[in-house]
Amino acid sequence: MATYRVIDPAGKVTDTRNIESADDAHAWFVDARADNAELGWRLEVRHEDGGWHFFDDTEGVAD
Repeated sequence: MATYRVIDPAGKVTDTRNIESADDAHAWFVDARADNAELGWRLEVRHEDGGWHFFDDTEGVAD
């Protein structure tokens, strides 16, 4: 089980939760965002070293 947190575009942690799988964490992240139109939401996972690693919400758009 890993610890995940959702960060809003202003950098505020909006929720933290322990979740079994990355797929479940992604589903929770999608549901946790209040407004899907606003860019900058992040999902972070706590690493073994205590630091946080993030994934941005690109909606599948590649550069």
